[in-house]
Amino acid sequence: MSPSKLVARIRTRDVDCRFCAGAAVVFAVAVAAIAYGLTQQDMVTALGALLLVPAAALLAAIGLSGDRERSRTL
Repeated sequence: MSPSKLVARIRTRDVDCRFCAGAAVVFAVAVAAIAYGLTQQDMVTALGALLLVPAAALLAAIGLSGDRERSRTL
């Protein structure tokens, strides 16, 4: 699939921005916590923050799925 077709397909999808915004916030917190853990040489904090990355990915996947009916019933 060419990049232009992919962009056109994403534009036509019904994106739920609530989940995408939540994913961005969770991802930003994860990156900040990983950076803090690495700079302070606190591996527990850095590794614990890595657990937030899959949550951010799932929120982004739900938001980009385009299924508004499912998100309204939650």
